[in-house]
Amino acid sequence: MKSRTFIFPAIFFMAASSFAATAYINQVGYHPSNFKELTLFEGGGNVEFVDASGTTVLTVTPSAASTWSGSGQSVQLVDFTELRTPGTYSVKVNGQVVRNDLKIGSDAFDGVSKALLKFFYFQRASMALDETYAGKWKRAAGHPDMGVSFHSSATGGSGTVDSPKGWYDAGDYGKYIVNSGISTYTLLSLYEHFPGYFDNAKWNIPADGNLPDLLAEIKYNLDWMLTMQADDGSVYHKLTTLQFCGTIMPNEDIDKRYIIGKSATAALDFAGVMAVAARVYKKFDATYADKVLEAAKKAYAWGSQNMNTLYTGNPRDVATGAYEDRNANDEKNFAAAELLVTTGDASYSVQGAFTNIPGWQDVSGLVTYTKATHPDVFSDAAAAKDSLLAAADNYVNLASTGFGVPMTKNDFYWGSNSVAANMGVWLLHAYYLTGDSKYYKSAIRTLDYLLGKNPLDMSFVTGFGTKSPMHPHHRPSQADGVNEPVPGMLVGGPQPGGEDVGSQEWECRDYRVSGAPAKSYLDDECSYASNEVAINWNSPAAYLAGAIQAINSGHAPVFAAEGVIALPRSRALPNAVDGAPKVRFDTHRVFIERNGIRYDLKGNKLNR
Repeated sequence: MKSRTFIFPAIFFMAASSFAATAYINQVGYHPSNFKELTLFEGGGNVEFVDASGTTVLTVTPSAASTWSGSGQSVQLVDFTELRTPGTYSVKVNGQVVRNDLKIGSDAFDGVSKALLKFFYFQRASMALDETYAGKWKRAAGHPDMGVSFHSSATGGSGTVDSPKGWYDAGDYGKYIVNSGISTYTLLSLYEHFPGYFDNAKWNIPADGNLPDLLAEIKYNLDWMLTMQADDGSVYHKLTTLQFCGTIMPNEDIDKRYIIGKSATAALDFAGVMAVAARVYKKFDATYADKVLEAAKKAYAWGSQNMNTLYTGNPRDVATGAYEDRNANDEKNFAAAELLVTTGDASYSVQGAFTNIPGWQDVSGLVTYTKATHPDVFSDAAAAKDSLLAAADNYVNLASTGFGVPMTKNDFYWGSNSVAANMGVWLLHAYYLTGDSKYYKSAIRTLDYLLGKNPLDMSFVTGFGTKSPMHPHHRPSQADGVNEPVPGMLVGGPQPGGEDVGSQEWECRDYRVSGAPAKSYLDDECSYASNEVAINWNSPAAYLAGAIQAINSGHAPVFAAEGVIALPRSRALPNAVDGAPKVRFDTHRVFIERNGIRYDLKGNKLNR
């Protein structure tokens, strides 16, 4: 067992002095051409940015102070977008250094985006993780899942079934269709939106024929999901033991595993995912694409005819994750929308547009994404776009104060970091559809929050940032004897529920902070409520970081109208005369510059 480390809101890691200013930053780094911001607590006066030579290269006046409901702190936002030169900088307040680890670089998001994606490789069941790919986190194979028995709740199942591969769901070793559904969809959409970038992006995982790394990883889970479908098209709910195992490595967990339950939500999630997969894999393997499309159609037919077959709780002898859901209408809409896009068959009826942030229990927001980005398929695409933008505008407004993240105190529930990540994904869709930089800026802000610009002054991604979680609730990281946890894991994040607080040896002492849900977090293996990891939390974070990295690398989403997305660049037209007006481009706009002053194309002076 690794020694325990408790993380509380940091004042910062420098020696005590006469001032109390704290600067919260994206600890991984900022891209030169992106919007850049930090949060200042208990500061006063201007903020200086000092390069490695000791020269102040930029001085910024912070915004007016505002109180953020998540932490109860009165803070100021500091926009230093004009600092574009790569390097490591110090931040001064009142002449005193409050940070010395602010980084700017063109590869700022490359490493973290790939690590968030490689997490899924580290979650693979049924195979050994070789040192060539896993490094010091290598491990023996666990859970071959051959000849798995059917639990009595798995109606219609008899004998045994081979159900290998797939991803471990979270810190445990279960495999769950419902949570695999939204996680796999999110990664598929990342590829579908940026194929030009992800066809060539690599992060050292085993090859699968001619597939790009992202699609090779996704297929490892799709292959498992296919084994969970019965001949009649129905889909079983999960594959787990009856009880969670202890803190052991995968190969040491030898308890009997079962196929458990059957549900319309599983079938319809499965149908939607397989419909997307049919589109994505067609150019690489038409036979596989046909296979998953047929599976999607069968699952949709069964699910839509069995809407009352729901998994509303575990059987009496089962205590693993339930993923219970009493309403399959959102899953049906999701599946119908993706099947309509893939097949063009108008019999797949899709109702409405929704503004709920996507989650495993409510996937209605995914329907809004699909409708808004496929105006050639859906007659109400414009209404869906309006709904999407209305929600995005609210997020932009919320992100303009406090810590610069759209979250309020009510958003800090189990897996709060995935709420932030999914808000960022939502904002990116608004940017794709409009090209309005306000959405991109706010999406950047959500990533900044996850990577350190938060009241805990820590990156929530293992292995990245000046300070990051060392003791996540993740069985392989707890049991492997390696000091550092598996890298690239987004922990669930602060929330005041206290489900893991108690007096038992395996429980946590009370880490909740009254009135400050954004500070209610503990970096300890005991804290499954704030410090566990999960595939449905990593996937939106991987989408957010991966999409921003793709945009910074010069790629726009395939469905965005030409010229709508402003790709990073900054240059003057050739042969311009010194002192004459110059047409310039930055990440988000075209402007005229003369004598260092910028104007829009109507002649209005721009704020930098």
